[in-house]
Amino acid sequence: MKRTLILLLVSLFAVAGYGQGDSTKAKKTPKLKVSGYIQTQVEISGKDGKTKLGKSTSFNENMDEGDSFTRFGIRRGRIKFDYSAPIGKAVFQLDITEKGVGFKDAYYQVDEHRFDMFSLKAGIFDRPFGDEISYSSSKRESPERTQLFQNLFPDERDLGAMLIIKAPKKTALNGLKLEAGLFSGNGIKQADDSKLDFIGHLKYDKTVGDVTFGIGASMYYGTTNNTDTLLYRVEDRSWVAEKVEANSLNTRAYYGIDAQLTFHTLIGRTNIRGEYLFGEQPSLANSFKSPVGNSYTDAFNHIRPFSGYHVYLVQGVWKLPLSAVVKYSRYDANTELSGDDISLATDLASSSLGFGLLWDICGSLRLQAYYEINNNETTTLLSKYSKDLDDNLFTLRLQYKF
Repeated sequence: MKRTLILLLVSLFAVAGYGQGDSTKAKKTPKLKVSGYIQTQVEISGKDGKTKLGKSTSFNENMDEGDSFTRFGIRRGRIKFDYSAPIGKAVFQLDITEKGVGFKDAYYQVDEHRFDMFSLKAGIFDRPFGDEISYSSSKRESPERTQLFQNLFPDERDLGAMLIIKAPKKTALNGLKLEAGLFSGNGIKQADDSKLDFIGHLKYDKTVGDVTFGIGASMYYGTTNNTDTLLYRVEDRSWVAEKVEANSLNTRAYYGIDAQLTFHTLIGRTNIRGEYLFGEQPSLANSFKSPVGNSYTDAFNHIRPFSGYHVYLVQGVWKLPLSAVVKYSRYDANTELSGDDISLATDLASSSLGFGLLWDICGSLRLQAYYEINNNETTTLLSKYSKDLDDNLFTLRLQYKF
């Protein structure tokens, strides 16, 4: 890993040299651009639901059957500073809500202009895995990313360095792009160890007439720490512990494929997108999430083989500024356990069917209405999950983009 990082740094200087050495292909005028968007929304959830705004009342035993609760707030308040120069660009993005001020992006990208094939990106930015992570929250047709992505890639971003290779435009491979880099592995928190995780995404996009399609493959390979002296795996449909050394490293591996298709018909623009993921996640006993802080203080000692997928269908309505969306997603946090074999809530599978309507009122203003029907796997070993939870969610969002 260290050697690979050194190679990336060497590439940085080489790329910088190309960018400065061939000024005939780099005549852009330095420019500072400020942009952003604000999303205010109302969420109405069943009594067992979890909202992105305010505090949830999940499993409130004092609520009657069929009760719901409402939350109002700012889901995202983004402001982005993008400085572009002949050699590349630097980006800073903040998120400002009633919860406080936090940062989302802080990176620079250096481009070479001799071949127009190579770039190097370093700092805090979106992880190069799949399609939904890099799909902007201001454009996405559902209020949130799929639950599996939220668990595997909290905050979507990570601290690292990435090499970008694009096939030359005037060749048969035009449209092929590889993004590959090394990342700290614990989100946008400070690095806490000498280990780096690899993330790569190979993608091919092509437009033929009114049809655009793309297909990609992703890989994540890294580690997490186990502070405990026990490691748990599923054998014969039950958790079994084995003795290990404290602070041992467990492999964290994800694999994914993604595909997109866009075409136009008499009824409007049609967009279909989908992704499938599988792999192995070292996680806590009561949480499937990847590290979002110091990964050397917790016992990521439960090895869970997982799988999941999602599909979007977005249909424009003739020439009106309206689009209808249907999204289905499902993920299983532990494919080796099901039904009444499950004793930990984290191992339950879940699915979500969402549908909504988007109204692009003008170039800057968008209204979104979206309803999710959420379902969870049940087990008699956990009283709260002996039946499907009352956690359906309705979201009404108004977004202003500038």
